[in-house]
Amino acid sequence: MMNENKKEVLFIKDLGLDDEHIKEVKAIFDSETFNIINENIETVYTNISFLKNLGVSNYQDAFLRFYNMFLIEPSSFEEIFQKYDKEDLIAKLEKNVAIMEHL
Repeated sequence: MMNENKKEVLFIKDLGLDDEHIKEVKAIFDSETFNIINENIETVYTNISFLKNLGVSNYQDAFLRFYNMFLIEPSSFEEIFQKYDKEDLIAKLEKNVAIMEHL
């Protein structure tokens, strides 16, 4: 079990989440969720990288609240965000990440 927990924490750190976010992840995600994310880690990395490159600074919070969106096929994930004006979208996401569920 210890090795499994270490593996989980390592992939979380690789996603760019700091120690505070790791505590939140452990409180929010159950082992089934970790397994789903682990099974789709390339997709999750790609989608997080897209948000980071887009300029969304609170991508960690977006991932914590809406991890299931990060499991979407990357081209479909990008299409969701490309429908909107980039600067406006970034400003709205940074003001209230909860708008992600309405995109």
